[in-house]
Amino acid sequence: MGFKDKSNYDDMGFSPPRRGQDRDRMDKRSLKVIVLVVILGILLCAAVVLIWVIYFSGDEAAPPKPVEPQVVASEVPLEEPPKGEVVIKTPTPAPIVTPQTQSGWYQEYIVQEGDTLESIIEEFTISRETILSVNPIKSIQEIKPGFTLKVPSRNGQLYTVQPGDSLSIITNRFNPTLGWKTLQELNGLKSENIIAGQKIFIPSPDAEARSYYTRFIRPSEGRTTGSYNQTVLYGEGQYVTLKGILIDGVPGSDVKASASGVVVDIANEVDGLGRLVVLSHDQGYKTTYAHLQEVLVKVGSQVKQGDTIALLGESGNVGRPSLYFQIEEEGIPLDPANFF
Repeated sequence: MGFKDKSNYDDMGFSPPRRGQDRDRMDKRSLKVIVLVVILGILLCAAVVLIWVIYFSGDEAAPPKPVEPQVVASEVPLEEPPKGEVVIKTPTPAPIVTPQTQSGWYQEYIVQEGDTLESIIEEFTISRETILSVNPIKSIQEIKPGFTLKVPSRNGQLYTVQPGDSLSIITNRFNPTLGWKTLQELNGLKSENIIAGQKIFIPSPDAEARSYYTRFIRPSEGRTTGSYNQTVLYGEGQYVTLKGILIDGVPGSDVKASASGVVVDIANEVDGLGRLVVLSHDQGYKTTYAHLQEVLVKVGSQVKQGDTIALLGESGNVGRPSLYFQIEEEGIPLDPANFF
């Protein structure tokens, strides 16, 4: 058997692929890739739509459904009127609204026909001064039928808060036995904080408290020319807001101890209160006597109520014979007019 030429040798019976077959294979692969990309794109779009629906679309508020009137059947069946009869329905009377108090210290009263200020005072056992303090009445003629009055539950005054005031300062000044917490609750205040210009009702001290005050007496004869918290002309062109009272008097007249105590200070303020004496009393009280002509006691001296401790004068910058008298409790000035 002879051998064929190597150039004509067919390796394992395979012949090299043709160009047409390669192109067919490439087209099939491309088609698969395209189909796969399209499927992935569809899935991605579906996922995006699903996410948007879940997280971003939200449920739009459905329009409110019209409320259908509900007819409540009466527990007692209504009898139908006989035919031919006309039924007249009596309208239900409107409820009577009782005036409500705005806080715990007063009630509103509508003036009736025949009422007078005196009859209202007698009916509610309240003082004339209290009614006039609480209500902005310019004339008694305003109290006529239909007029609404604020009638406090007790005697007192309506006070306008001043700069620097606090509830404790106000109670110590006007009614030390009341207590600032009671004053807060009485006026319906949410806290102890108050502001200048605010209106606060301050009850008057009761009989027991007034007897407590009587242990202080007026220190000098004469007319009161300056009241507590009043701004007065002091000397030449100087205005001073008093934290006590100013009493005009005769030079050299007696100045007496307002209450029993001990002398704790003697001083001479040339440009201020002049010669002065300070007494200390029980329960944290202290009294000051100023513009004196002469001091007759010494620091440490024990004095009794009514003892002469000095002579009235015009030392300092008062400008005329006067006595400046001040009462303090634990360092807080009080209105002396409440004590005698």
